Order: sequence, then C-alpha cells, then structure tokens
Amino acid sequence: MKLGYEMSLKQVQKLVITPELRQAITILQLPWIELEQYISEEVMENPFLELGDKVEPAGQDLSDVREEAGLSANEAEEARHDIDWQLYFEDASDIGYIGSRVNRNQPEPSYESFIGSESTFHDYLTFQLRISPLDEDRMRIGALIIGGIDDDGYLRMDISEIADMAGVSPEEAAKVLSIIQQFDPTGVGARTLEECLLIQLESLRSTGISCDKLELAERLIKEHLDDIAQGGFVKIAEALGVDVVEVQEACDLIKTLDPKPGRQYSGGRGPAYIEPDASIERVGDEYVVTVHDVSAPRLSINPVYRKILGQVDPQQDGAVDYLKSKLNSALWLIRSIEQRRQTLQKVIESIVKFQRDFFDKGVKHLKPLTLEDVAREIGVHESTVSRATQGKYVATPRGMFELKFFFTSGIPTVYGKGASSESVKKMIREIIEGEDPNKPLSDRAISEMLREKGIMISRRTVAKYREEERIAPSTLRKRFS
Repeated sequence: MKLGYEMSLKQVQKLVITPELRQAITILQLPWIELEQYISEEVMENPFLELGDKVEPAGQDLSDVREEAGLSANEAEEARHDIDWQLYFEDASDIGYIGSRVNRNQPEPSYESFIGSESTFHDYLTFQLRISPLDEDRMRIGALIIGGIDDDGYLRMDISEIADMAGVSPEEAAKVLSIIQQFDPTGVGARTLEECLLIQLESLRSTGISCDKLELAERLIKEHLDDIAQGGFVKIAEALGVDVVEVQEACDLIKTLDPKPGRQYSGGRGPAYIEPDASIERVGDEYVVTVHDVSAPRLSINPVYRKILGQVDPQQDGAVDYLKSKLNSALWLIRSIEQRRQTLQKVIESIVKFQRDFFDKGVKHLKPLTLEDVAREIGVHESTVSRATQGKYVATPRGMFELKFFFTSGIPTVYGKGASSESVKKMIREIIEGEDPNKPLSDRAISEMLREKGIMISRRTVAKYREEERIAPSTLRKRFS
C-alpha cells in the first residue's frame, strides 16, 4: 500500500458558536436583575457603550458610524436593516430601554434606607446572656454554651466538654445550661428532640391548659414519640389505658410545639425578593404583557469614540481594528438586548393565549403546555423558549409565578383534552379539605372520585401529587370524636 500526502478541497457543514452568538444566548437566559449587572460590566469594558438619555442627532444613524470606520456598504446596509436604530433611540414610548429611574424626577432614596445591621440568632442569645444576673465566670461558661448551639437551637457539644474548656465541674456547666434553656425562643439549648419539647411543654403550665392534658402530653413525649409520628393513636390509647380522644388532644398540643426553635431566626440572611421580568395586566377583556426592562438606562454609542473612529489614520491597522471590534461588540449587545425583549414578549403573549382559562378562572383550569407548543406558535426553536423562561418570573392578576409554572404535564381525560398536573393537585387538595375528618378518604377513593369527573388518574399518581402538596396520608388525617 502506497502512503503519501496530498492537498484537496472539500465542503463540510458544522455548527460553530461565535462569541457574539454565545453572548446573545447568555443575555436571553439572564433574569433582569442579573442582566443589569451584566450590562454594567460590559459598559466598563467597552468604551463605545454609554449609559444615558442622549438622543441620536437627526439625519445620522449607526450606519454612518460604520462608514466612518471604513466598513463596506453591505455591512452598513445590513446594520441599517437589522434594527431601525434612530427610531429605537428616539422613541421614548418604547417599553425597552427608555431611561433610568433616577432621571424621572423621583426623589432619591436616603442612604439610611440601606445601611443597617441585622443581628443573628447567636447575637440574640448573647444579648440575653449579657442581661442575665450572672457573674463573670458563669458568663464565660454561657458564652461557650451559646457557641455550641446550632442554627436549629440545639446544643451540639457535650456538657462535660464545655466544663473542661471552662475549667469547671460538669454540674456547674449544667446549671448555666439550665439558665440558657429559659431564654427565648423556648426550647433553645436542648440536646435532644425530647428535651426540646419538654422544655416548651413546661412553659405552658401557666397558660390555663389542664394539668391532666399536660401530664399526658409529657408522657407521650417520653414514651411514644415514634407512635405519634405514625398516627398510632389507638395503639397509644391501648398501651396507656386512656381514651383515644384524650390521646388525640394531647397530640394536637404536642404538634403546636416547635421541634427546631432556632428556625424562626434567619441566621443573618435577609429576606429574598423576586423581581418579575414581566407583568400581565387585564385591560377590558384582554391581557396586556409588559416586559420589565424599563428600569435600565438607555444604551447608546459614545460620541467621543465615534469621533475618534472617524478621525483615526487608516494606516494604523491596530487602532482601527480595535475600535471596529469594540463598535461591533457594542452594536451586537444592544441588538441582543432588544432581541431578548422581543422574544420574552412573544413567549409570554403565547403563554397567555394558551392559558387564558387559567387567568380567567384559576389554577383548576390550567392546561397542559409544553415548550414545543409555544416554540411552534411563535416560530422559534424549543431551546430558545427554554432559555427565555429559565429563572424568570411574571406578575399576574392571580399572583407571582415562575414562567416554568405554566408548562405542565397532562393527565388524560375522557373528553380528549388533558388536565394539567397543577389543576389536578388543586382538585385533590379541595377533595381532602372537604372530606369527613372522622373518615378520611384513601388515595384509591380520591382516584375513583377524579375518574368520575373524567380524569383518568391512578392511585399511585394521587399519592405522588398528595405528597408533593405535603398532605398526610389518610391514616394520619383521621380524627377521633
């Protein structure tokens, strides 16, 4: 066999993701708050980008800038027909980039609204320790004990270990722990779930609850915690020789106690806020979609660098190439942001069209919907719809929803059209809320009731949806009267 080298030409098709395309994909899938940060970073890196309200002079558009840069006529014409830039920058009614909030004659918020310090759970315990009538030695022991309490409120260190660290006897450390266990929240400093519940139960003795109920609840915590978790009221009643109703009432009291008292404190984490990317408002008989990108300042081309680009010596290839690349990057960013807004607008309008019954009547009328359905409706690829809806929220007359909420799987019905999983969950919850608490419905009974309504659902699917809605099984929902 003869081996050798040769040169030949051949055509090959392959997909290449350019940096510009990768940037457009990134911009499309970013929620608006993250997109604002992304824009700020791009403005810092690209001298051609400028934030502000400046309007392009009449008779001059961005194609002139391209010609000044020495670009071909085809490139300039392509830029002109991509977007009507002059109209885009001059039209103050555009729901996209129309100016920053600071330029709307609104009073600037005071810095006092933002500067502050939130105390943590351990800071709160330390504060209570400092105002306690303890000497310095016991204060030092208390500080060690608080340092060993986790975010749930439990002491995760052995009392003998704390005593060794403080150089005192375990009995002395235990006395300080008993004082800390009287702190707020009630139950803090407990070492086990049983101890935590008993501390809280003891604090209820002055609230008017009968001593018999408190004593029975205390006995249940010490001897039958596992049976309580499994709803074994009859088993407990037989073991203790008391009426099952009394056991149930004592268990109801135990369920009011907090098994993790430290959870009511955020641990220094502030509340999480959701900034919707769009809103849906009802105007007459129609629903109007508004994309929330109006809070951002308008992006424009810096006139100083535009002038520099027109005056640069064409012989300076390095300078020209650098300025042209930055100009192209700026134009592409502006176009990608506008394309994001248009795509998001179309996607949400399509969702409103498919889910009109939901907006009119509620969750029970939510229909099965897939990404492919919306993609086919607006003429884009399914992956584009997926990116456009990723991590984005919309404010509607029925509340705040993630866009992914409207895409649900379907349960077959006898009418030919499927019912969405969310609407079926709503039906299951309503059925359980209306059941006789003395005779709760089993999953099979609920399945048969839904089948009578035309929804073909199995017992196993009912159990799955019930668990997703955090509804207990029938054995734990049973009430004795």
